[in-house]
Amino acid sequence: MTKLYEANNHILIHAGYDNPVVHRHEAAHIILSIGGKMCITSGDAEYLCHGVVIPSGIPHKVNTYRNAALVFLYDCTTDIAKQIQSIRHISEECCQKIVASYADIECECTADNYYRFVEVVLSQLSLAGTTFRVKDERIISAMKHIRTMSSERLSCQEVADAVHLSQSRFSHLFKERVGMTFASYLIYQRIMYVYTQTLKGKTITEAALEAGFSSSAHFADVNRRVFGLSASTITQDLIFTKIH
Repeated sequence: MTKLYEANNHILIHAGYDNPVVHRHEAAHIILSIGGKMCITSGDAEYLCHGVVIPSGIPHKVNTYRNAALVFLYDCTTDIAKQIQSIRHISEECCQKIVASYADIECECTADNYYRFVEVVLSQLSLAGTTFRVKDERIISAMKHIRTMSSERLSCQEVADAVHLSQSRFSHLFKERVGMTFASYLIYQRIMYVYTQTLKGKTITEAALEAGFSSSAHFADVNRRVFGLSASTITQDLIFTKIH
């Protein structure tokens, strides 16, 4: 079973890595093994560890030896991703503290529990910043508008108009409050739209076309480039939770 949590500026996946292959994409990784050590390969370097952070754009291969893992994916435009500039392993003690904290959201996945868990993760990894739990009503309205209109071809100007802000002011506020650019968030939501519609019974092709992708292959390419996920991630046993 795969669990996917969609938060405002990242996704978290709880799954196994059964078929490790070398790949690269635009998201920064935080990977924590739930179990034993895993092997991370990047170029000629190999890391045997319980957890690792990987910058965006770095080719890598992850083998968890069939242990489940927690995988955070932060878009390259987020403040968290910009702090991850090199591959570094995470100590076993740190991983254990994070995995123990994750148990709280497995028991009860409320927004409060989830963001407390993310705060633990960022604190343990000495990543500065915020979990970006958005409180600005204008940006909350904009995000709702984007999610509602995920299948439409939205422009930054249209969303800015909807919340009564100039485009330049809206762009600045959005990046400041959400932690990622409007353009990145729009792509992110279009991908999530395909996930949710597929789980409702639509085919990937139907959902991808509705979300504005030219084909299922186009969606698969963007999905892999942004998050490093294959279309096979969207399976019937996927549990998909939105955190807002």
